[in-house]
Amino acid sequence: MSTPRIAVTVVSGFLGAGKTTLLNRMVQRAQGRRLAVIVNDFGELNIDAAIVSEVTDAVVSLQNGCICCTVQEDLLAQLTAMAQMQPRLERIVIECSGVSDPQRIVQTLAYPQLRSQMQLDMVITVVDATRHLQLEGEYARLARAQVGAGDLLLLNKTDLVDAGQLQALHDALGHRTRIHESVQAQLPDALWLDSEPEPRSAKPLTPVSSDDHSEMFSSWTWQQTATLNVERLRGWLQALPSDVFRVKGLVVLAQGSAAHWLQHVGSRSQFSPATDEAMANVSRLVFIARRGFNDWDALGQGLQACTITEGERT
Repeated sequence: MSTPRIAVTVVSGFLGAGKTTLLNRMVQRAQGRRLAVIVNDFGELNIDAAIVSEVTDAVVSLQNGCICCTVQEDLLAQLTAMAQMQPRLERIVIECSGVSDPQRIVQTLAYPQLRSQMQLDMVITVVDATRHLQLEGEYARLARAQVGAGDLLLLNKTDLVDAGQLQALHDALGHRTRIHESVQAQLPDALWLDSEPEPRSAKPLTPVSSDDHSEMFSSWTWQQTATLNVERLRGWLQALPSDVFRVKGLVVLAQGSAAHWLQHVGSRSQFSPATDEAMANVSRLVFIARRGFNDWDALGQGLQACTITEGERT
């Protein structure tokens, strides 16, 4: 009797679409199953992996590079090692960074050393209903590549658009049989968590450029032992230049001196309590912007203006 292959689910989508929220939900729903997670953070801090680690210990972080370009060999090494784990894994979920083209992950899973051990059952592409149609140029092309690789499109944040905007998005995505509308990345178990995952249907692969498309983006990290005023921070985030696609990280807020995860995209910011007390004394953020953006000093000054001064503490 042959050993069952490990099911692999790939989660893709543009920056800020809601991939980490979905991944956390998937991990929570898969409790009791032998599941491991690979998280790819683009930037110097493994923010996404730290968030997911609050839910499960079975997290591998591939950071400071694009999973389909600069850290692709690391992905292959991790998958090879996971194939040998005992007790044997039932499922691996790979979260691509928002700058990644999932076609290359699909190609990696077809390598001979993995093909007999794993089967790709699904690529889930999370689509931000509020921003997908606003992307232009090379960023729109990357988002379309992510959509094209998806077996299931999760239209997220549908509560933030009206009926006309939602219809325009459906029209742009074309006639697909597997589109699920969601709020806060809610995904029914029946769409992915089958006890006997079906092998993924073969899809024609679009040739992928050999260029490192992560060079389309620039990133900057801010770390400081600082407490921030949440109202000043919210106002400052609202005024960020449009060239900044994404802000995420851990912030220590003056209100209760509590550490919170910050997720910011577009004009919206979300704060959620962080449970790891060891991280609660340092605020650290990753900014991801379009190619060529370099006004990081101004961002640093803006953040400094959001910090609580000694005079305010007294």
